[in-house]
Amino acid sequence: MKIRPVTSGSQALLEATQVELVCRDNRRVVADVTKSSWHKQQILLVLKGFEHINKIESFVGAEVYMAVDELPDLDEDSHYWHQLEGLQVVDKRAGKLGVLTSLLETGAHDVYVVEGPHGEVMFPAVAALITEIDLDRGVIQVDLPDGLVEVNE
Repeated sequence: MKIRPVTSGSQALLEATQVELVCRDNRRVVADVTKSSWHKQQILLVLKGFEHINKIESFVGAEVYMAVDELPDLDEDSHYWHQLEGLQVVDKRAGKLGVLTSLLETGAHDVYVVEGPHGEVMFPAVAALITEIDLDRGVIQVDLPDGLVEVNE
């Protein structure tokens, strides 16, 4: 199976022992990974029971997931998206901005999208703006430049 990575962390699939395929029709299949490799900017997975092309064709366009407990450990100041999604975002001056709902990968740096009382607020996910991420409390503290919240309203 060829997988076109859509997130920067997709290479973690190379370490997966099992994946879940979620088809466009919401059909779900769990399969053991027997071999994995990186080839021409794609991940190649051989799945037990799906060694022949005719068995895998119905999964074209499927999303591929791996178990959270198989994800590689990150540096202390790094987080996976599933850890951040849904956290409350609080700005030093504007107060509660809302809930982190989306992540836009722009190439230069990621952009966080927050939905809340100020509408949709977007800001670059850079250390200069993020003062603290507290997963236990479910809060991301930020110090956004003056006017950024108002520009998004």
